Amino acid sequence: MNPRRLGGLTAAALLSAGLSVGAGLAAAAPDDYTVLLIDPNVVTDSQAYTAGVPTLNPGGQPGAMTVYTHRDGRTITDTVWVLPDPGAASGAINQAKGVTPVGNQKVVSVPVGSGGQLVTGTSPDGTRSLSVLYFTEGNAASSIEFTGPIGDPVPSDLVIDMGKQQDALIKSQLGT
Repeated sequence: MNPRRLGGLTAAALLSAGLSVGAGLAAAAPDDYTVLLIDPNVVTDSQAYTAGVPTLNPGGQPGAMTVYTHRDGRTITDTVWVLPDPGAASGAINQAKGVTPVGNQKVVSVPVGSGGQLVTGTSPDGTRSLSVLYFTEGNAASSIEFTGPIGDPVPSDLVIDMGKQQDALIKSQLGT
């Protein structure tokens, strides 16, 4: 399995950099957080994405992560962590945003979950477009990372649509 990568850093690296959280309580079984991952084929009404093998407890924290690869090479990495409380979820997102290596970075607030933020720009080496959506919902923290060709970034409306559907899935599965 591939560790969760966030523009070159793994979730484990982010967590070992000072983020310390315990096991969260949630309606989903502790070993089945894969039910929290949103399939981009549902959002786009297509079959263009292939899911990788999900990683349970990315970075050693309760949650799930998987990478979806589009037939043209674009990727979407969906990660949801289930933390002890909303404050821990906000702290996790704030720390992750602080170390996200996005070149030519632009940050905008978006209407997704609580504290939704969209970071757009390029990969650190400048070879790919990179957009990362962060938000929290109750005690869950979500990061959805989109990569693509340098001159063809993911449309913001698709990012927001996917984020809203991710948020709705978290609410329905965790009862937040």
